[in-house]
Amino acid sequence: MISFLRGKIILEKPGFVVLDVGGVGYKVFTDLKVQISNLKIKEESGIIELFIYENIREDADDFYGFRTFEELELFEKLISVNGVGPKAGMLIMASASSDRIIASIVNEDLGFFTAISGIGKKVAAKIILDLKSKISGMDGSGVIGQTIEADEVVEALESLGYKRAEIVKMIPKVPAEIGDSEGKIRWLLKNLSK
Repeated sequence: MISFLRGKIILEKPGFVVLDVGGVGYKVFTDLKVQISNLKIKEESGIIELFIYENIREDADDFYGFRTFEELELFEKLISVNGVGPKAGMLIMASASSDRIIASIVNEDLGFFTAISGIGKKVAAKIILDLKSKISGMDGSGVIGQTIEADEVVEALESLGYKRAEIVKMIPKVPAEIGDSEGKIRWLLKNLSK
């Protein structure tokens, strides 16, 4: 099993990159956080490193790439849930930061998962039920504080008539430099449609 690749991106498309590793091209499915424009490319060489989940099936051998081992671990936990395959797992990983996903599991936030295309209430409930105890050992630094703040933002916008699913979907898109709840609410008011 391949668990790590170091190479140069020779092709980048939404949802995947082709990585040249010693003259061999590997198609690696990624989320937008991994795409080349957002990667810290090592020095001037253009070399990147990805932790890999290899999904071997009868008709395919797919690679899923992550920037950190912690992201790979979370992805593996997500796809261990019955009904969550690698593609759904990647959609969840692309929807928010690892901390936000962990917080949603810990705080039993069904709305976070059901706001993701293709994740229904049954699967969302299964993710929370199956992973809540397994997730406790993972590093979710700042998760609880972020979640309380996110909950305040959601409640404030819901009181103004915005739909919870839409708010939850947009929260991860708030620029990182906006640190306080008030700023986040202002940004979301400009970017949400009623």
